[in-house]
Amino acid sequence: MTELRAWQKEAFEAWRGAGNRAIVEAVTGTGKTRVGVAAIVSARSLNQQVLVVVPTIDLLEQWHTEVKQQLPSVSVGRRGNGHRDDFRHSSVLITTIQSAIMKGAPQPRPGALMIADEVHRYGTDGFARVFTDRFDHRLGLTATLERQDEGVDTHILPYFRTKIAGCDFARGRQDNVLAPVRVMTVAIEFTPDERIRFEEHDAIARDARKNLISKYDCVASPFGEFMKTVTKLAEQRDLPEGRLASRYLSAFSKRRSLLADCQGKIDALGTLAPALAKSDRSIVFSETKASAEAGSAVLRERGVPSSAYSSGLDRLARTRVLQQFRSGALTNLVAPRVLDEGIDVPAVDVGVIIASSSSRRQMIQRMGRVLRLKPGDRAAAFVIMYVPETMEDPALGAHEAFLEQLLEIAEEQVDVPIAQAPALLTEWLTRPVEPKPEPVRVPSKLPAFVEPVATGELSRSLGRNSAVAVSPTAVSSPTAVPMDSVADWIGTSGNLDLMLRYAATLTAKEARILVDVFGLGGQEARSAMTVAKSEVVPIEIVAKIREKGIDAVRGLESLEGSGGMPSAVPVVRLRS
Repeated sequence: MTELRAWQKEAFEAWRGAGNRAIVEAVTGTGKTRVGVAAIVSARSLNQQVLVVVPTIDLLEQWHTEVKQQLPSVSVGRRGNGHRDDFRHSSVLITTIQSAIMKGAPQPRPGALMIADEVHRYGTDGFARVFTDRFDHRLGLTATLERQDEGVDTHILPYFRTKIAGCDFARGRQDNVLAPVRVMTVAIEFTPDERIRFEEHDAIARDARKNLISKYDCVASPFGEFMKTVTKLAEQRDLPEGRLASRYLSAFSKRRSLLADCQGKIDALGTLAPALAKSDRSIVFSETKASAEAGSAVLRERGVPSSAYSSGLDRLARTRVLQQFRSGALTNLVAPRVLDEGIDVPAVDVGVIIASSSSRRQMIQRMGRVLRLKPGDRAAAFVIMYVPETMEDPALGAHEAFLEQLLEIAEEQVDVPIAQAPALLTEWLTRPVEPKPEPVRVPSKLPAFVEPVATGELSRSLGRNSAVAVSPTAVSSPTAVPMDSVADWIGTSGNLDLMLRYAATLTAKEARILVDVFGLGGQEARSAMTVAKSEVVPIEIVAKIREKGIDAVRGLESLEGSGGMPSAVPVVRLRS
């Protein structure tokens, strides 16, 4: 077989060191299947039979092709999609999970190896029946081991024992496994009617969430845990808390549908069409079949060879669409969740997200679709549309876990109005990536999702009418790195107290920026670039908050000495 990449070798050795029982996490596009092929080579050297379990027919065929190409001397069979091979003629059997748990399904000799691809899918009571004692060696593969229920802790981890960090986005970019990327966020406004309906559903969801937390002890964060609890409560329709949970889920769903299908995003796709026409291939990630079909129709009208790819197509039609996309007859797909997992697509230049997902796993898999390496080391581009002052708004904390990982490896990040987006995207598609010794690395800190609240001065300062870029070149600028003399001055006990008093006048996000950039919490002061990427705001905003902090402390320091109140310094009071 072909040589393994560095991370693949490390993950394979870590799996062997864990007693040949572990799950390897590696983001989409980095080649986790090759770790599985290496495990098959190891198993065959021990004369073990191998069962590879996959969740879809597409993956069944992809695994079969990969193993046959890499290990031509190994007998490989299939179970599912009309194939009925077994272990009498195959030492490696690739099967869909549905075929694997059927009564009378072929079983290997005891002591075999199981490879469970997309292992997070098998955390239900039914699918977990495949996890038997017949397999001494066990390898799970996934982009991220995450579910909305208790299946990971109940079924998956007890069977595989441990999880190995194989390859995240930062490692993939560092090892040149993933393409360089630029990120554009674009504000899209609701129509007046959409805004009214959204605010109605939003008010219901907020009120229900508040009562679920205060009256029925639902955990506020992380948001995934809150949703798990609420989903379980909603099953108890005869109880007040069950009806309240159902009310929340209904409003939450209607709110998301409005964001996913708002007319402004479909119109914005039409505005982007000239740039998408210049890309080699692009994918638009939608939420619903209706938005996928509407978006694809708009792009076709403007000259982009596009097709919706959704569960509304039968299997033959979906196969035909993918073949056309691979051949270049189609250069764009507009797809809801069916492209999130298990479909092998060619290198894509541009990913457009018109509807975000509350699932970190889905967003990571969408990233992987676009970040695959491209010929000539071309850069990828993400265009993320959002409706301001909603849970989609990055300024209000939306996408934080997703955007933090994306911005960690981004060459550039901008927020632009839709009118400027086509020209900038076109320029990105033709601009070469400047080589650099190593990518900028930002410490990972995954903030918890909370219902967004307005951020006052910060939101107003961000603006929606001009492009503000955050690029690695800003790291070397005077505003990007705190000066030692300033940090020392702030660090004195008197001035530290004054800075904390000033921080109490700010909104929560502004105060957090101030604390991070000066190290007010006792940690090392962080550069403006690092804080900007962590908080997902332009670096100019961080610099402005830092400068205002210095000015305020100087004013308060002067006040302490003179006994007067300088007019430039705000009255110190704590905001809720």
